[in-house]
Amino acid sequence: MTSDAPKATVYFHSLGCPKNLLDTEVMLGTLATQGYALAEELETADVAVINTCSFIESAREESIQAILDVADLREQGALRALVVAGCLPQRFGAELAKELPEVDAFVGTSHYQDIGSILDDALAGRGRGLYVEPGHTHLYDHQAPRLLSGQGHSAYIKIAEGCDRVCAFCAIPGIRGHFQSRQLASVIVEAEQLAAAGVREINLVAQDSTAWGKDLLPIDEGVGRPRIAELLRELDQVDGLDWVRLLYLYPTTVDEALLEVMASGQRVLPYVDMPLQHASDRLLQRMRRGTTAERQRQLVERVRRAIPDATLRTTYIVGFPGETDADFEELLAWVRETRFDRVGVFRYSDEEGTTGFDLEEKVPRELARERYQELTRLLSELMEETARGQIGSEQTALVEGMGPRELSVARLASQAPEVDGVTFLRSDDQLEAGQMVRCRITGVRDAVDLEAEVVQQK
Repeated sequence: MTSDAPKATVYFHSLGCPKNLLDTEVMLGTLATQGYALAEELETADVAVINTCSFIESAREESIQAILDVADLREQGALRALVVAGCLPQRFGAELAKELPEVDAFVGTSHYQDIGSILDDALAGRGRGLYVEPGHTHLYDHQAPRLLSGQGHSAYIKIAEGCDRVCAFCAIPGIRGHFQSRQLASVIVEAEQLAAAGVREINLVAQDSTAWGKDLLPIDEGVGRPRIAELLRELDQVDGLDWVRLLYLYPTTVDEALLEVMASGQRVLPYVDMPLQHASDRLLQRMRRGTTAERQRQLVERVRRAIPDATLRTTYIVGFPGETDADFEELLAWVRETRFDRVGVFRYSDEEGTTGFDLEEKVPRELARERYQELTRLLSELMEETARGQIGSEQTALVEGMGPRELSVARLASQAPEVDGVTFLRSDDQLEAGQMVRCRITGVRDAVDLEAEVVQQK
């Protein structure tokens, strides 16, 4: 073995949200600086790391299945080590260690920065490790090594970690700990580094993005703590970027300063992603959302007044304990009235450790499934109508790569990665991933995907 040969090759499987993917990228970058090599395929790896999600029941089931699929290879000796990281061990580490002897180490959200030494120990056979610090998550900064996944023209930046909200359905505060903001300068430096590396779109993520800055010290004497609008204004000046998208806004904290920068920004997109979860006052109270349907209605009107071309995205939960037929009808009426551009729907998942778990009047699973299906059908109809209203308009698109039948796959400013569909581009010329083009919308596919033809290459 030569001195520059890698210690081992590592295959990563990342599950769950973009915040998890970003954690995976930081772990990959950390390992690359500590003598490990990345394996593109599981079959060529010495070590497998599965970065798990534990947000809701279906995510846990997917994570457990992914672990079991790889555990067979570990038992057969095809892998030298198997490591499970992320939210699942952070939440259930001790139980998992008892149930999954095939796993060499369980790494909670507090120990991502230690992944190199953890793999060293696992490969050396130094016992089965449980690396979990309850109530704490490591928050990386611009100095952390990071290896981007994907094609490199789009990236996420985590601006904060943890959450101090008390939403009755959400287990995240118990998994990720108290809210902690990254320093403004650190976020700007990372954005500049990404832009210099060819990234054209950054998507800002956190559990509660609008709370960014609440735990930071004032920048100057006599000046208050930095707010999310200030961060966006700074990012709007970063040369090399084309799009800056802010995700996960808590609706009760969307203020005029934030809307102003979204409306006027050169790079900041008019994309307003604010999960509302329901529209029945009774359910909003039980969910501990701190608002009412009327306040939400006023917020939507305020957003549309301040940003006439805004893309509005939200999510709803059906089947929360105590949801009656009348509550659900209120939600359907609200959906028809407000007509958000992009909507996600979840069935309530009963999560131990949340206040919702202790509530009575559980909605039967079959009824929750029926409501999910009815709401999804309605939303598909409404979103398709909205999408068809774009036919004939000209918009800027970011090319992602090649698609079916010699079409290119791209996204508009109104299409966040992974959640809002894509745009299929027809062009006389070969398009490259990361390229910005002007296109004319010509059709709609499956309610959310669009078809377009290129009219100008930038």
